[in-house]
Amino acid sequence: MVQSAAPGGVRPWIIWLAGTFVFAAAMFSRTSFGVAGIQAAEQFGSPVALMSAFVIVQMVVYASMQLPSGLLLDRLGSRTSLTIGACVMALGQLILALATSFPVGLAARVLIGGGDAMIWISAIRLIPLWFPARRVALLTQLSSVLGQAGQWASAVPLVRILTNFGWTPAFLTVAGACLLGGVLTVLLVRNSPPGTEPPIARGVGGVAGLREVVRLPAAQLAFFMHMSTAYFPLVFTFMWGYPYLRVGQGLSDAQAGWLMTIFVFTGVVVGPITGMLTQRFLDRRVALALSIPTVTVLVWIVVLVWPGQAPMALLVTLIICLASCYPASNIGFDTNRTLLPPHRMGTGSGFLIVGGFLGALVEIGIIAAVLSLVGDGNPGPGAFRAAMASQFVIWVFAVFMTLRTRRRIKQDDPTAEL
Repeated sequence: MVQSAAPGGVRPWIIWLAGTFVFAAAMFSRTSFGVAGIQAAEQFGSPVALMSAFVIVQMVVYASMQLPSGLLLDRLGSRTSLTIGACVMALGQLILALATSFPVGLAARVLIGGGDAMIWISAIRLIPLWFPARRVALLTQLSSVLGQAGQWASAVPLVRILTNFGWTPAFLTVAGACLLGGVLTVLLVRNSPPGTEPPIARGVGGVAGLREVVRLPAAQLAFFMHMSTAYFPLVFTFMWGYPYLRVGQGLSDAQAGWLMTIFVFTGVVVGPITGMLTQRFLDRRVALALSIPTVTVLVWIVVLVWPGQAPMALLVTLIICLASCYPASNIGFDTNRTLLPPHRMGTGSGFLIVGGFLGALVEIGIIAAVLSLVGDGNPGPGAFRAAMASQFVIWVFAVFMTLRTRRRIKQDDPTAEL
């Protein structure tokens, strides 16, 4: 377990807020393109349908950079990693603001995804180093919740800037937010309290350090926990949720948008509650994490077998369950905190995130294939029903591996709190 010096006073809170601001700027950066699809098509002179490539590329880069980012975090600490990530995002957004061709815009999104990959794991690593253990789970969830302010910023202020001032001022604003995060990090963030030695990985690194983490049962447990929890909302929010609501359920744009708004606000409510429950029931963390997606599966089944369009109340319930899976996925970071060597926390967190994104990327492709086969080029509600039902296979595998790995850990250490 990472031992916190718990220095007290206002300084830990300033450092936590600075790290959380950088994460909010990363969320602003990550979601900014989602509100600018039509303007992007005009900016780059390309079809609107081609704009989805920007989101897919960024998602792939974000996931593939998690392990290198974790290794770098273990070597350099949160302050340097946050600074590098924020500056790389700022550079990417600056290029995007000035780009007029599709390839240049795509290259900018690669930079944005790579910088973004360094932020979350670096921000939450500060928490166990500056706060007592009893506060870590709750503050991790609060960091996630407050970071959603960046998503709100892309949905409201950025849209107004785009509408009133155009493409370049809008994305220069995003670049400025990322750069401000980097400046605040340099000025305010420190890796650990004065007089303590931060847990920095020395000696073995690179592939060897990654191999060390991957072989740890605790890291494997967090990997499959994240896959079994973050998997459903990632598939829904990154690609197929909105099309399913529109085509699979026949909702209007306004109705689908209203449901996605509920998704955001659910996380704000459920996140802190999940953090408190995690800290209260340390020896039931795995069960707590798995219970939320299990309920989600049951609701999904009811929605998919419902004849015709599902009632709005049932769809609201589904959205609430899906949104609650994100806080459940953060429980994996807490198991890492208590079970992994402190100097491998960054790599372990990166490995954890890969679990959810790997499962989601595979499932996004599976859904596309099912829609193509069943929908015959023009998928309707029936095709979407079959496609969304394919989600359960990967989830069953992830749950099986989570329980299997937990059992291994308990056999080796019956006192482990899981």
